[in-house]
Amino acid sequence: MERCISYGIEQNIQIKQSVLQQESARLDKTQALAQMFPNLNANGGFNTNFGRNIDPGTNAFVNEQVNSNNWRIGSNATLFNGLRLLNTFKQSQLDLIAAEYDLQGLGNDISMNIATAFMQVMFNEELLMVAQDQLEVTAEQLARTQKLVDAGSLPLGNVYEVEAQYASNELQVINMENALSTSILAIKQMLNLQASDKFRIKRPEVDLPMEGLENTTIGTVYNHALNNWPQIKSRETKLESARKSEQIAFASYTPTLSASASISTFYSSSFEDINFTTFERTPIPYGDQMDRNLSEGFGLSLSIPVFNGLQSRTSVKKATLGRMNAELQLEDQKNQLYSSIQQAYNDAQAAKRQFDASDKSVNATEKAFEYAEQRYEVGLMNTLEFNTASNNMTRSRSELLRSKYDYLFKMKVLDFYQGKPITFDPTK
Repeated sequence: MERCISYGIEQNIQIKQSVLQQESARLDKTQALAQMFPNLNANGGFNTNFGRNIDPGTNAFVNEQVNSNNWRIGSNATLFNGLRLLNTFKQSQLDLIAAEYDLQGLGNDISMNIATAFMQVMFNEELLMVAQDQLEVTAEQLARTQKLVDAGSLPLGNVYEVEAQYASNELQVINMENALSTSILAIKQMLNLQASDKFRIKRPEVDLPMEGLENTTIGTVYNHALNNWPQIKSRETKLESARKSEQIAFASYTPTLSASASISTFYSSSFEDINFTTFERTPIPYGDQMDRNLSEGFGLSLSIPVFNGLQSRTSVKKATLGRMNAELQLEDQKNQLYSSIQQAYNDAQAAKRQFDASDKSVNATEKAFEYAEQRYEVGLMNTLEFNTASNNMTRSRSELLRSKYDYLFKMKVLDFYQGKPITFDPTK
């Protein structure tokens, strides 16, 4: 079963989608961290102008072709904006943690579904064995009845009645085989296996323990689950994220202080040195222009929100509503968890009582069948009465198996809420 659960989680498409969502949340966290650092951008351009245009070097009108080139490197940094960037980063951290808890919760759900399907296969296998054993018993009864009829101790009609019982038992075997095939197909589908793939479960090598609930209470199970259940942890983390959203929204009321710095230079083909004695023009080389035209700058800017169409007020109110909704979702998740544990505990108690009653019923019907078999062989019981005793034993055995697996499953659910692995290994 452990291998089925592990393989099923690896192959499950929902798990793979949740992993992608977790990776997306991790990228959002990285992006939020990067937003806290200054940016740095570089740009450049080359232009060619013909005819009458403005020389970018002298800002004078010229009537010639002018080639120009410019370069600029600039940086901007937010010095203060009401801790919006910091809270955004913290919120992204919380969102990533919530995504991890969601992945764990989904894994828990899939594990429980696979365990349920696995135990259904075990249950149907045992029902098939019971039906096959009953068929063998009826076959032996048919052989004995035939001998008694041949000896003249019983009428021929008894053979027909046992043959009818044998046909009924054959049908029961076929029904159990179909039920087993259906349950195997169900677990194959959960594991994304092909219907044609060979599949056989490994049954526990020892008898399954049937421990009671003496040392377990609803309170102890709930308290453990409350502190460890992934769905609760996810809701708690999302509530913290909603509170960060409130803080981010409140930041829109605060001024924003930013700083900027830049360095730029340019080149123009019409930029020349003039000798005012001879009025001779000499083109200035590219490198010299880059050095001469170098310009540096630094600035601070302050933005104070005065009125922005109630956007800040609306954002704060919506963030508050989101936080209140997250609180309600957490409370609802806790209520659902408590209800589920309470239901599971009550179901386990009821299943244990049914199992104990079924165990007594099997002991009684088996003794009744042994007594009926002895009476039938000496002719003190007719075939109808004997078949009734045989059917009663079969039904009681089937009911015992059903109550047994029902109780085991309910106990596994309680164990799962307490953080115990889904396994039949008593050492784990």
